[in-house]
Amino acid sequence: MGKPKWTREEIIRRILDLDAKGYPMTVGKPGVSPALYQAGSRIFGSWRNALLAAGLSPDRGNCDERWPPAKILMVIRNLSRRRKPLRKRELEERFGNLVSAARRIFGSWSKAILASGVDPAKLRRVAPWTRERVLETLLTRALRNQPVSARLMEPRSIVEAGRRFFGSWSATLEAAGLDPAVYTVRPRSTRARAGTPSVTGTRRAPPPRLSWTPENVVAAIRARHLQQKPLYAVAVQREETPLYCAARRLFKNWRSALLAAGFCPEKHRLIPRRPPKPSVGGLMPPTESRKPEAPCDPIDPLPPALS
Repeated sequence: MGKPKWTREEIIRRILDLDAKGYPMTVGKPGVSPALYQAGSRIFGSWRNALLAAGLSPDRGNCDERWPPAKILMVIRNLSRRRKPLRKRELEERFGNLVSAARRIFGSWSKAILASGVDPAKLRRVAPWTRERVLETLLTRALRNQPVSARLMEPRSIVEAGRRFFGSWSATLEAAGLDPAVYTVRPRSTRARAGTPSVTGTRRAPPPRLSWTPENVVAAIRARHLQQKPLYAVAVQREETPLYCAARRLFKNWRSALLAAGFCPEKHRLIPRRPPKPSVGGLMPPTESRKPEAPCDPIDPLPPALS
């Protein structure tokens, strides 16, 4: 079957046939085919003139004619019954210029939804944030040990909603029963090393750093003793490097840190110190140059807690 031979009579006949079937006079399905539209525009000068020649109103060729107000409201009510709203791209693929026609007729898409008697929240892809939803999301993340600081929160809209409802993100954490000093991560300097990339390619946020104090070092040493972990320097440096470095920074060396925690350093050595060998003639070498060692408790009881 070859291409149809377009004449004035053929174009008018097809326009009237489409009008009798109730199809819109716009290009698309259902409606006017691109071939008919191009032929009518070429032979009559424009598509509006083709409609006039067929005895129809030229306004029938406008996009708004395909979407009269009643049809727009009906489609919106049908969309509100869906369990999952459609994305903007899905709306365009399924209904063409529905949204643009609604904006031209009602002023905006939200006004068209309100005119149909439907709650606009039902057609939103993402539910709007409320006070209760913000607090519930924060508590859920905290129970799952997920970060809740403003810098690491996803999606970012929850941070904006929290600041809008409670004034600041710290006030939002307090409203959720969370201590901002514990759950807030201070921004690291630009020279700090970035987090290691995860499997998905995104960089993981570094965990909050513990601010070491002499009391924290002593408590960590006693905790290792209660857990029956070795307290000699090599083991602590291998297993808990931050503790070892903090002890050396605050107490000058690991031996002083053990003494501050109430432990005898000589009893917690990897290799016990050997007694000095006698020199020639059976005399002991002079020890005046060595520092006198602090006395150790021979029983090494569990040290009392710091006051």
